[in-house]
Amino acid sequence: MQNAYPENNTADGSRKIWAFESKLANGIILLFLILASLASIGVVVNHYYQLAQASNIPWYGIKQIYWHIHHDVIVPFGADPQLYLGIPALLCIQALFPAIRSQKPFNIGILVDMVWVFIHGFMVTGFVLIAIAALNQVLMPWTSSLKVGVFSNVPAWLEIVLGYLAVELVGWFSHMLRHKVRVLWVFHEVHHSQSQMNPFTLFRVHPMDYLFAEFIIFLPALLFEETLGIVLSYLIISRLHDALTHSNIRTNLGPLRYIFVTPQSHRVHHSSEIEYFDMNYGVTLCVWDRLFGTHSPSDFVYPKTGINDPDFPEEKGQKWYKLPWIITRQLYYPFVKAMRLYWR
Repeated sequence: MQNAYPENNTADGSRKIWAFESKLANGIILLFLILASLASIGVVVNHYYQLAQASNIPWYGIKQIYWHIHHDVIVPFGADPQLYLGIPALLCIQALFPAIRSQKPFNIGILVDMVWVFIHGFMVTGFVLIAIAALNQVLMPWTSSLKVGVFSNVPAWLEIVLGYLAVELVGWFSHMLRHKVRVLWVFHEVHHSQSQMNPFTLFRVHPMDYLFAEFIIFLPALLFEETLGIVLSYLIISRLHDALTHSNIRTNLGPLRYIFVTPQSHRVHHSSEIEYFDMNYGVTLCVWDRLFGTHSPSDFVYPKTGINDPDFPEEKGQKWYKLPWIITRQLYYPFVKAMRLYWR
């Protein structure tokens, strides 16, 4: 079994070995997705009616949704148990079906990502949400008059689905920009610096990177009557899905890979190997990548992840007591690198 886990899984023998394990992994993942979907529906329904009355004014509604979700769902303290039960489940699944077997279940990379959970929960909630609310307030006169009236007579669920697709398209475009525009990439690079993928990696996002992404991703939702349902559904579904796709799990979800971003396809996106650069920008769906030609045809490779920046303050190989200094450097390093783009 020593050769059963090649980095790129191209040997014919390993394909036969993985044929069974992939089916088993796909079955377990499918069960997880079904249970997670049921939990998501419960969370959406539970919070929808609580927030509906506060969402008559577009910008205020968006602010209320963000504030509520980040404090009661995403921030670890007081989180909905339906959502956070998903993280331990994914940790167990990646222990059973790891993409990279040599990766230790607990390592300094996971420890750093867990610190980023708190940075994400408190720093982001502290100033990013205020900026988003301010932007939506400025745009309120236009978004109120630009409502997509063509959907006024369609069922609410269909409008939410169409709005979700619109938000996903903007998310795809935003993600592509954060790779193509150098000053945006230096902040997004923090997220790609993880060489030991795990469910907590989704939180490894620099506040400035998060600010840009969240600034624009929900703008399409403001054009629909069901703004609340679209935003709430997207926040919860994408959060669960992101935890899955950032996990160290060897699965491409079988036929589901033609619609959804998978742990395998997102690992390709995170690859440090140049042949996989600029691919797989989708957030939860891969339909826009397939439509615009940015989808990787490699459905069975599991490359190494990380970045090729020798100056980046990576934690791998460092001692745990250096953690505060590592995190601090990861926060300010992008600013230094961004300034170097203009003042050399």
